Amino acid sequence: MKRLYTFRCGVCAESQTSNAWASTCRCCRSARLDVDVLSSMASDDGVERFHGETLWKYARLLPADKQYASPLQVGGTPLYDFGIQSGIHLYVKDESRNPSGSLKDRASELVLAVARENGIDHVVTASTGNAAASLACLAASQRMNATIFVPQNAPTAKLAQVKAFGATVVTVDGDYDMAYHRASEFAARTGAYCRNTGANPFTREGKKTVAFEIAEQLGWQSPDWIFVPTGDGNILSSVAKGFIELRALGLVKRLPRLACVQARSSNAISLGLQAARLNAGLFQPVPIVSPKTCADSIAVREPKDFVSAIKALIDFDGVCVELDEGEIVHSTRQLAKHYGVFLEPSAGATYNGLTRLLAEDVVRSGEHVVLLGTGSGLKDPSVFSTEES
Repeated sequence: MKRLYTFRCGVCAESQTSNAWASTCRCCRSARLDVDVLSSMASDDGVERFHGETLWKYARLLPADKQYASPLQVGGTPLYDFGIQSGIHLYVKDESRNPSGSLKDRASELVLAVARENGIDHVVTASTGNAAASLACLAASQRMNATIFVPQNAPTAKLAQVKAFGATVVTVDGDYDMAYHRASEFAARTGAYCRNTGANPFTREGKKTVAFEIAEQLGWQSPDWIFVPTGDGNILSSVAKGFIELRALGLVKRLPRLACVQARSSNAISLGLQAARLNAGLFQPVPIVSPKTCADSIAVREPKDFVSAIKALIDFDGVCVELDEGEIVHSTRQLAKHYGVFLEPSAGATYNGLTRLLAEDVVRSGEHVVLLGTGSGLKDPSVFSTEES
């Protein structure tokens, strides 16, 4: 072991020191942990220290050593400025420009750096596709072994990526949640380092860099809204953590509002937020849903980062939008047709989420809105193979 990390529980605020395998609070046992980077930050870490083209430009805000970075360019993705659209100022953060075509590369980059720092050369994860392709891609660049557990319905294009990168693929007779369980068992049995969302706190550390980039690309300003496609809830909690850290360091003055965009059949986070608000902010048990959606990246029966996602929505005055299948496909097509941004259905759904909240006057005229484009449309082109009815 090369380093001890400081963690802080997102529920009971207990601070503790442990190695890279920490995930569950030793105090309340009910929550996942955040890596407490700010507790060890120097007071002179200003914006002048941020140089480079990858997420490692923010190395001073990351709990891993830059010497363990991959040779690929992870991060530094464009923020498209589409100007005034329907009365609001519209931006799209295009994460499809990452090496494997999705935001998940940010998480894999940090996880692999921590693994290498601890002398581990075998990593494992469960995924519907994007995290699988991401881990396989970056592990290949690092000459590391990767084992991926995928559900039966994982998109063909994503599996092709995983296999091309040379990872070992294990198809599970079940859904994502079953694959998640199998990956966790494999890690416990073999000693492989597990990247599973929600269990590994370093996934959030990588993904929070998208918040850093958005703020920097806007001149160290927070937008009024960020629309986040949501399955497990980890990207939602990561964006929140990024902006909380920036505000704590005085780099931004205020927090954006968060819009959680979900498929109607995979709406556990939405249900959880409703329950928390009805119960004075108290966290309720994770709702179990039955996802049936073309947006595989946000198809989750039991969100693995549920508590942190709900907390992020409460702290950021967030809202949830639930979309049916027709709305998701239409939204993705409209974003491609009118703006030239080709995203997978889960990411493209954010555009319809914005349209809905504009119509309901939740998003107001003149506000600055960022849609988080988490993955490329080439990841799952099957929904675009027929004409829209």
